[in-house]
Amino acid sequence: MRNEVGVLAAADQVRALQPAQTGRILLSAAGVHAGGGLVLLRALVDALGGVLHEAIVDQRTRGQVGMPGPCRAVYVGRSPFAKCLALTRLARSMGPQDLLFCFNSLPPLLRARGRVVNYVQAPYLVGRDRRVRYGPMTEARMTLERLWFRWGLRHCDEVWVQTATMARALHAEHPTAKVQVVPFVDDEVVSALRAAPQGAPARAPADYAGRFFFYPADGIAHKNHATLLQAWAQLAASRQFPRLGLTLRPAEFDAAWREAGLAPADLPSVENLGCLPRAEVLQRLRCSSALIFPSRAETFGLPLLEARALGIPILAPERDYVRDVCAPAQTFDPESPVSIAAAVRRFVEGDAGLPARYDSATELVQRLLACLP
Repeated sequence: MRNEVGVLAAADQVRALQPAQTGRILLSAAGVHAGGGLVLLRALVDALGGVLHEAIVDQRTRGQVGMPGPCRAVYVGRSPFAKCLALTRLARSMGPQDLLFCFNSLPPLLRARGRVVNYVQAPYLVGRDRRVRYGPMTEARMTLERLWFRWGLRHCDEVWVQTATMARALHAEHPTAKVQVVPFVDDEVVSALRAAPQGAPARAPADYAGRFFFYPADGIAHKNHATLLQAWAQLAASRQFPRLGLTLRPAEFDAAWREAGLAPADLPSVENLGCLPRAEVLQRLRCSSALIFPSRAETFGLPLLEARALGIPILAPERDYVRDVCAPAQTFDPESPVSIAAAVRRFVEGDAGLPARYDSATELVQRLLACLP
C-alpha cells in the first residue's frame, strides 16, 4: 500500500520547483501497461502531479493510472501506427521551452522544438538474444520498433537507461548518443533499498598484481581467448592488473589479439608461455592463484579435473560441462568480458556490496525539471 503522506510530501517538493520553470512537461507512455513498467508509470505520474501538461498513455491503463487533473490524457491502442501518430502530434505541439519524456523507449520521428529525453526500458531495441523466439506478429512489431528507435534516436537530447549494462549496449550500437544511467524505482522499493544493509565494509586494496591466473588451452575458436583478453582489458581500465598466463602458438596468440581488437602492448600483464609439456603445465597450475577456463563448450575439460586434483581454485562458465566435473569458486557468462572480469574481482576481493543509488519518483522528476530548456 502506498504511503499517502509520502506521496503528498513528494508532490510538495515538485511544486516547490515549479515557479522557476516556464516550460511544460509532456509524457509519452503508450505501450506501458503491465508489470514493472506500470508500477513505475504510476509512481512517475503521482510525482509529476501538476507539472504534467499532457500524456499519451495506453488505453489498457484506463482506471489504473490516476492522471492529475490539469493533465490532458490521450489514450491510444496497441498499434505501432497509433502510437507513432499520437507521438508525432505531441512532438509537433511542443514549444522551445517544453520537455518531452518518452517513457516507453520510443522517441519522436521528427525533431521537436523542445527538449527530448528518452527512457529506454526495452532491451530488444539495443541488441537481442538470438536464442529468444517470439511469435510472427511480435517479431514484426519489434522489427518495426527497432527501425523507429534507430531513426528517432537522433532527435533525442539525452537517453536514460536503468543499468550500466544497458548503457554499454546502447553505446556499442549508438556511440554518439548521450547516455545517462538513471535507475528509477517506486517510493516503496527505494525506501526499502535505502534501509537494507549495503554490503561488506570497505577493506584494504586487493593485491591484483600478486595473482596469477592460468589458462592452458590451444587456440581453437570455442576456447574463447578473445573474450578473455577483453575481460583483462576491463580489469586494466579499472587499474587492476592480475597476471594471465596462456599456452598458445605464436600465430594463435596474434589471432586472439586481433579478434579481441587489442594489442599485446595494451596488456603487459598477459604472458604467452607457448606450448608447454604436460609436466610444466601441471607445475604452472600448482603455482597459480586459480585456473581460469572460459571455454564455451567441452566434451570433458581435462584442466578442470587437473585443477580439482591439485586443489587449485577454478573460475569457469556457468555451463553444464563445468558442473559435470568440478565445483568452481566463481562462475561467469563466457560471452561477456564484463562478467568474466567481475568473477575475477569477486575471487580477488570477495563479494562486495551492490550499487546503492536508486532514484525515487520525486528525484526522477527533479532531474526532468532540471532538463527543461
